[in-house]
Amino acid sequence: MSPTKSFLKFTKLPIFWAIMAALIYAAVTMYITIHLLHDSYNTNAFDLGIFTQELKYTLHGQILYSPAIGGSQFAPHFSPVLLLLVPVYWLFPHAQTLLVVQAFLLAFGGYLIYVLASEYNYSHRASLILEGLYFINPLVWGVALFDFHEVAFAIPALLVMFLGLKRKNWFFFVTGLLFALATKEDVVIATGVFGFLLMISDYWQHKKVEKTSVIIFCAALLTYGTGVIVSRLASGGESARLLSYFTNRYAYIGQPLSLAIPLAVSTIFSMSSLFLIGAYLSPFGFLPLLSPKWSIPALLILLSGIFSTCATQHSELMQYPAAAIPFLFMAFIIMLPGVIRNPQMPIYIKKYHKRVFTYSIIVIIILSLTVISDGRIRLAALPDAHDDAINQVIALVPNNATVTTSNVIFPHLCSRTNTYLLAWEGEAVAPESGIINGDWGFPEKETEYVVIDDGNSPTMAANINIMLKRYTLIKNIDGVLLYQLNP
Repeated sequence: MSPTKSFLKFTKLPIFWAIMAALIYAAVTMYITIHLLHDSYNTNAFDLGIFTQELKYTLHGQILYSPAIGGSQFAPHFSPVLLLLVPVYWLFPHAQTLLVVQAFLLAFGGYLIYVLASEYNYSHRASLILEGLYFINPLVWGVALFDFHEVAFAIPALLVMFLGLKRKNWFFFVTGLLFALATKEDVVIATGVFGFLLMISDYWQHKKVEKTSVIIFCAALLTYGTGVIVSRLASGGESARLLSYFTNRYAYIGQPLSLAIPLAVSTIFSMSSLFLIGAYLSPFGFLPLLSPKWSIPALLILLSGIFSTCATQHSELMQYPAAAIPFLFMAFIIMLPGVIRNPQMPIYIKKYHKRVFTYSIIVIIILSLTVISDGRIRLAALPDAHDDAINQVIALVPNNATVTTSNVIFPHLCSRTNTYLLAWEGEAVAPESGIINGDWGFPEKETEYVVIDDGNSPTMAANINIMLKRYTLIKNIDGVLLYQLNP
């Protein structure tokens, strides 16, 4: 059979459209994140630059090291899955490589939603609709639009594990479990809780515990313990930073009750908390709440955001919901058929369909406006003349030079130079970030070059006298300044 005929035959298979939907999503995501965000200088040292830098230093023998966090990634987070990206980065040593990888990881997650829906006897059309709901879900876009994060691996990994559980396929089950546990500690906690709930459910229904649930729970427990030990070793003799990373995000912990209670109440019952609840649950019609063993791991992640006083975790989606997404979709897939088969459902639909439709439209509009106004999509723009000026200036910095630069320029230089953040930008890093001993550049360190976008560095004026004593201005294009250290 000719290649053309083989392709035409493949296009008639139901799976073809599921793959095409995933590829279209990946292409759209890459266009937005690379061309409309990264190329227009709307990605950040925290976190695209850090992950790029860690892969670069790993190739030089310093495992997941980044000066910006003052050590190895293993100190604040247990994410060995990043080591799998080292050969990919070796082939394509650019920050954009990570954005491409993340786009395909999320796209693969959508395809797995289609496969899982088919496994639970949804029709081809219904499975495609569920895949589409995944691709427009605000939680998924929160992950996609905020730079790169290793937790994106957790979405397809957990879905592969769920597929292995459904098919009783040990290869899929073990592979998905191992990848999920290697991503990040919040994924490990959610997975461990899921394993514990499975054990309770198995015993409640069958008076025995399946070995798969025991394996999930014990593997998560072992992984978290290993993560704490590795974090302690990577924290340079301090207590494990992995543990303090959590506590730093809840400012009322350790405070007197007179201060802690009002702060906690104002955090929990805020508009940001209502937005998080809506973003997590309303696109699913709140159906996941009917399936505790699938939804509770996701609800724990939701609660960690609602209770957090860290502004980004509490008020924005970003990467934080990643581990919750697979559990929410599985709860939705499992509960929806039972709701539809309910004999009372036709009556409810006839009686309340106008109200439900109105409610759904209002929720979608509110979520969309919030994501646009508060989310990173608002920053998307075509590169302009000023962005081209930055490109011209940073092209003058030699490869392998030591250079200090600002947050948004950092990801564009860190793959080919030894890059440090401006010290005064380091001072603005919030304590809850877990970055407590970063290795900052100018003025604390005399790097060979300093690149500053004058319009985006309001504290530049206070440091200009120090700069002029040590450095010579060698290029100024549209307010983008390149300084070279005096001999």
